[in-house]
Amino acid sequence: MKKIISILLSSTTGLIVIAIIVLVPVLMVLNFFGVNITDGYVENNKEYVQQYKEVLTKNIRANNGYISLKRILYFYLEDNSLAFEHIYNDNLDKTTKKVIPISEVCLTEKYKNMNACDSELLSVSDEINVEQAKPFAPPTDFSNVTITSIFMEERVVFGKENIHKAWDIATSAQTPVYSTCDGKVEFVSFTQTQNVTNTSAGGGNQIKISCDVNDLTYYVLYAHLYPNSSKVTSGQFVSKGQQIASVGTTGYSTGNHLHYQVSLDGQPIDGMSLIDFGYKAY
Repeated sequence: MKKIISILLSSTTGLIVIAIIVLVPVLMVLNFFGVNITDGYVENNKEYVQQYKEVLTKNIRANNGYISLKRILYFYLEDNSLAFEHIYNDNLDKTTKKVIPISEVCLTEKYKNMNACDSELLSVSDEINVEQAKPFAPPTDFSNVTITSIFMEERVVFGKENIHKAWDIATSAQTPVYSTCDGKVEFVSFTQTQNVTNTSAGGGNQIKISCDVNDLTYYVLYAHLYPNSSKVTSGQFVSKGQQIASVGTTGYSTGNHLHYQVSLDGQPIDGMSLIDFGYKAY
């Protein structure tokens, strides 16, 4: 064996072979072979979103908690025999309803021997490794919703491709919509008088609220709201869990749903990751 290694190290071809042996597992974990899971979203996610949304909707309806597609794929891309639902459950703290830090997941029997759980890879991954703060309440009653579009989903709507920088939460027309935080109503725009699709009307009826949390200011946009359903006015201060409007399908919309969009410092962020699934106001 020592002779083989010596020969390999003494030749260019040998060094290339060693590099491949070392790098392939690393690249498989980081998924250089098709999907980039190291930046703000999962590229080429069309292959996975339908299966993920089915598992996600089931857990959102049951108020279990939220695990991102990115965390699911961190393990699935190494071992695609793992079921999305099982990975979801394995990464969810049933008591706190929060995502389990990645290093703790990697201590369990199922995952500890995976390349994904190599200590060096974990140290450079951007997987959540601390307990998350959850300052927001759900924006609507989740017990009867269907997640129709996830944050940063690559999709086609009315024949046009886009990356959706928000959440689409489908439910019945006139289902109450709530403020996710204590905050200030930045604007109320209700230009649509009928609850119908209007592809030239953008987000349709909308409300935007600013939320100051721990020296950070989040902006939450609620869109496609039902006509004449606004219960707030611009400049008004609202409380977490207070009803602000109702679900509709106004504007560039394919059906009754809530467009729930959160931004921080001018950039869209994953608003679902901020929701406290232990909140019980409604």
